[in-house]
Amino acid sequence: MHDAARTGSRASSFAGLLVRLLLALGALVVVYQFGRNMQASSGLPYWDDWGYFFGTAQGVQQPLTVHSIFAKDSDHVAPFFKLLTHGLWHAIGVDFIAFRLVGWLAFAAMLAAYALVLLRDGLRSAWDAVPVVAAGLFLTGTLNNEYFYYQHMGLAQPIFFTCLFLFLHTLARGRLVLATLFLLAFGSTGVFGASYALGAAGVGAVLALRREGNWRERLVEGRTLVAVGGGLLLTVAMLWMTFSGSYANHTGQPLVLPWHREFWAFLFGAFATAAGLPVETVGAPPSLAVGAVAFVLCLIPAVLLPFGRAGVERRHAVFCIASLIAGAVIVTMTTALGRAGLCGDGIAAAMRCGITPRYAYPVLLAFPAAVAGWTVLMAGRAGVATGNGTARMDRGTAAGLLLAALLVLGHSVGGSLLRHWEVAGLNRMMAERDSEAQRCIASHLQAIRTPGQTADGLDWRQPLVCPSSSPRNIAPFLHAAYDLKADFLAPILNDAANRPERPILQTLLRNGTLDDGAGALRLSMAVRPAGTNDGVNGSLDRIERIPNGPLALAGWAADMTVPAPAAFVLAAVGDRIVATGSTGSARSDVVNAFHEERLLNSGFILPLPAEVAGQRVRLFVMAHSGALKELTPPGGVVAAAP
Repeated sequence: MHDAARTGSRASSFAGLLVRLLLALGALVVVYQFGRNMQASSGLPYWDDWGYFFGTAQGVQQPLTVHSIFAKDSDHVAPFFKLLTHGLWHAIGVDFIAFRLVGWLAFAAMLAAYALVLLRDGLRSAWDAVPVVAAGLFLTGTLNNEYFYYQHMGLAQPIFFTCLFLFLHTLARGRLVLATLFLLAFGSTGVFGASYALGAAGVGAVLALRREGNWRERLVEGRTLVAVGGGLLLTVAMLWMTFSGSYANHTGQPLVLPWHREFWAFLFGAFATAAGLPVETVGAPPSLAVGAVAFVLCLIPAVLLPFGRAGVERRHAVFCIASLIAGAVIVTMTTALGRAGLCGDGIAAAMRCGITPRYAYPVLLAFPAAVAGWTVLMAGRAGVATGNGTARMDRGTAAGLLLAALLVLGHSVGGSLLRHWEVAGLNRMMAERDSEAQRCIASHLQAIRTPGQTADGLDWRQPLVCPSSSPRNIAPFLHAAYDLKADFLAPILNDAANRPERPILQTLLRNGTLDDGAGALRLSMAVRPAGTNDGVNGSLDRIERIPNGPLALAGWAADMTVPAPAAFVLAAVGDRIVATGSTGSARSDVVNAFHEERLLNSGFILPLPAEVAGQRVRLFVMAHSGALKELTPPGGVVAAAP
């Protein structure tokens, strides 16, 4: 008996040591990626950061009032996050390096709180923890890759996830006051937080009804009231504020309801991404099947986990695991309601939208909880020896290891198994993105200079879209950043105009036409056929309308003599210049056509002034030498919406 106990203790110690090693490796990965990522960043804002810091309509610069806190806004800038962002604004201004440092701290806190919930409150032994930590470690690289690089260290999700995990932990431990505070924090971060509050409330109600004893007494117990009552109240309040604000309709798209096939394609697309087989890797039918299977594998533990016959600690585990899984499913469904309409027509389009990093992010987090759920659900003895034959691994642990192995297998399809941890490539991507954004902003600042006509010599009325930085018109935000002397603008403003195309562009813009008034500047480059390896090449692919914005010319332009994306693109009506911009959009088709990686970012989106709609517009490309080439046919094309 004593020998068996000692053997079991040794086996448990070995499992505990393995869990600690895996957690330490995960911490090392996060720290290493943090250091590399901070080194690569120039501090340029990205996507929603422009609105957070420079959009007065979003409550950052304007005085902090009740109206600004509860004003209609985007989905994850609801009261709690607005207060936090406002505080950060006053603490660090527009220093985006510091802001990203805070983001990494939030990310680390999220992972630590998540590990606390699953390992302390959600599992029974060190052996049960091994597959959960293995799955979490593998997905840590995916989280860093898919969200924190491409979304440029967004703060909202890691902060409210941290609040969610701490809510579950304090509730499981019976600390109701702290649990209520964490519930208020994560529930008031917008529709995402409200969805998780609803998930916690629903699971709490089901589990309360399934517990032994008088169900009426269980329903009025403190923990049930906090989880169910608080969750439902917050959900009602936040969904009202958010959906009456902007989340479902700020894009102008109708809701996609559960009886629409695009809804389920979006949902399964997110689960297929977490499983490692997105539609872009294996095609729509296999990815749809994998997403459906992954969805079922995540959902079953939340529905079937035993509760009534378990002890107190087991009930804590069941509550935490079921809440995490249900919350992830509900928040992804809620996202599908408001966002699947943006994806385009068809199943494949909706699935591609569902794999967008910020939408698949909750599902990525749910997978370790699903592994934990199956570990608890399958608990029981199996004949897998771990010591000298007397101590045995639980069959729940074996089931968890199998799921973790399937997860690794799925992510190994279509690329290197360790591609999520290839930090150098990711940082190179970010450095290139910053460089493209800097070039785009520099081009815009050069193009809008009108000495003597405005106080600062810049005409801020011209729209600006930098695809590498933001898909919307950021000219108003750039104006605010310029007035605030934002740190990221310093190297752009201090960059000497030492390239020949810049003074030539300035000469053209001051005159307002395609020559300098004396006929000195002419279209010096003849049109060359596609495939020529010198001169300027490009194409006007389409005329499109930017969502809630102006018409824009979209295409690609490259300077083959460098080779590199072209310096500038110019739109003209007759000989009068009406818009200028730069390249910066990724065009893999151009790379494939010319077998030149340096042409990847040769795409452009050039917004047009509203007054030229319906007129014939000519499109010109400027090489780095200053030479011009017209991409449109003689006389131009009619600027009209498709």
